[in-house]
Amino acid sequence: MKKGLVYGIISAFVALSIYSCERDDICAEAIVTTPKLVIEFFDANNPGNSKNVNSLLVREIENDTAILFNSTSTIAIPLKTDAIETKYIFNINSQSESGGLIDTLNFSYATVETYLNRACGFKADFIDFRARKENIEHDEINWIRDIQVRETTIDNESETHLYLFY
Repeated sequence: MKKGLVYGIISAFVALSIYSCERDDICAEAIVTTPKLVIEFFDANNPGNSKNVNSLLVREIENDTAILFNSTSTIAIPLKTDAIETKYIFNINSQSESGGLIDTLNFSYATVETYLNRACGFKADFIDFRARKENIEHDEINWIRDIQVRETTIDNESETHLYLFY
């Protein structure tokens, strides 16, 4: 009788353990979440040729976080999902003795949120995307010469959204 009771308790414990387990809530890498803004740099004197940026420090103004890019012609940076604009300072040759050249870009947009699933939560897409340089009155000392918005809807990272010419 005691043996049966012990087996019964162990069986009940194992059954409850198995049935009470929840699947892991991990967002699969294959699921497309909130995309970053993809920017490609071009030679202003030869607009058909992409051009690498060296020691490009990109810093969001309000959050004061910075990302350093070295020898690349394409970068991806996040946009705020809880605001209608994000401002970044672009500092090329930031590690030179002079501190490099600085331009400030303002990105404005509207967001559309989509629920993906319990593990991934919500995804934000950006629509009506616009970009403009600030401090245009000092354009002769700025390094970015032209801006071209290529995509006004940002819903993935597989295409370039913005071209910068310098």
